[in-house]
Amino acid sequence: MLFLAVFCGFLAEYKLEHTIEHQREKKFAGLLHEDLKKDTSLLNRTIQMKEWCIIKIDSLLYYLSQPDPEKNAAFVYYYARALFMNMPFKPNDATIQQLRSSGSLRYFSKPRLYNAISNYYSDCAVYQELEAGMKKEILIPVVSKIFNADKLYAMLNITPYYRQMVYQPGESMELISAERVFINELVFYAHHIKTVDDISLNLFGNNIPVEQKKLIDELEKEYHLK
Repeated sequence: MLFLAVFCGFLAEYKLEHTIEHQREKKFAGLLHEDLKKDTSLLNRTIQMKEWCIIKIDSLLYYLSQPDPEKNAAFVYYYARALFMNMPFKPNDATIQQLRSSGSLRYFSKPRLYNAISNYYSDCAVYQELEAGMKKEILIPVVSKIFNADKLYAMLNITPYYRQMVYQPGESMELISAERVFINELVFYAHHIKTVDDISLNLFGNNIPVEQKKLIDELEKEYHLK
């Protein structure tokens, strides 16, 4: 009888522990699902801004390729502002960081779900590494040789709406210097920034949103989330 009582107590404790673990698993799944939903809107915002900036940089490259950029100085000023604009995507990672640091990723042991988590955050890390390598501060030396700083910054409008951050100048504009060596350096950096944005958009188009949807679908299927 004593053995039976001890055994029943062990079973009850095991069942309670299993119930608590399942509740924690479901709680983490819900938090992860909320993070992913927030990521969706942030990702769309970043995609739209990068697409907008690429169009502006293409226009800048066109005007810089002309024999005399000085003749189109107002356009050069306007489109050059896009080189400094960025709204990088940063996934909401509070839950995944907590899961990793506490060893709680073990809750998501099913291969499809675990792989979905791994693939999504791995792709996000690749993008963030790419973004971190793009130091726009390196533009300052060459930009300061070509543009009037007061006029360039006077075109900036602080607003959460990226399409309204820069307005076209209504006055005549002059370049401080149109020397080809400086223009060529600016063209080099413009191509570099555009290439990084193109790679980012490729990740956004073919990797991150796809893996994000897979992960959301797996979480909703496994834990009946909406």
